[in-house]
Amino acid sequence: MAVNCNRPDGRLIPVFSVDDGLYSAELVLALSKTAAARGETVLMIDQMGGALMETSGIVYSVTLADVLSGDARIADAKYVTQNDHFTAVCAGNADLDVLLGSLAALSLSYDWGFMAARAGCTPAHIRLAGAADAALMLYDCRAARFMRAYWMLDAVRARVAKFDPLMIAQGDEAEGFETYDLLAGTIKQFLGSAPALGGILDRPDTAAHIAPALLEALRQDSTAPKRATG
Repeated sequence: MAVNCNRPDGRLIPVFSVDDGLYSAELVLALSKTAAARGETVLMIDQMGGALMETSGIVYSVTLADVLSGDARIADAKYVTQNDHFTAVCAGNADLDVLLGSLAALSLSYDWGFMAARAGCTPAHIRLAGAADAALMLYDCRAARFMRAYWMLDAVRARVAKFDPLMIAQGDEAEGFETYDLLAGTIKQFLGSAPALGGILDRPDTAAHIAPALLEALRQDSTAPKRATG
């Protein structure tokens, strides 16, 4: 694939988790490695309190919180991995709403900016969804936890009407398809069109297997018109 090194694509791709304990760190790492292996430039952003950096095996001491407080330079917070196309940063204890402007600016210097956001849905998560070029949303298939994805989608679409993330079900294959069908039906009934199922994660290492197809799906999604914010 030919890559225009002088003009990065500047895609900002947040990965949202509706619950704790999901494989979002593994998925963001797999997407970042896949894109970097193809020669595209990647900025991987840890807003999970260092959990993504730990999963990646990256030792760090400076965070974006240090940069925002004036105690460090942005260059000090960037950690280049063994692949020089792949850079990682950790947000530290900086709040998401404080980071939003910086994240948008940082991502413009890379083809992909993959962000692992803390679990949950706050006003800052909603603003991040509005700024995203495409997104993923992970949910748990166990019990009725998958309905948390419905409530998060409802909250985001109240402000970002065209928010349409790829859904990632965490559970075994049968649970994944079953809960997605239930979730999609409920979304269609009350919220309009249902987001597509992007994949099923039955264990952490599955992330590496679905990453290539997900990357291409996100590439296509990011060419759609920018989401409108309310």
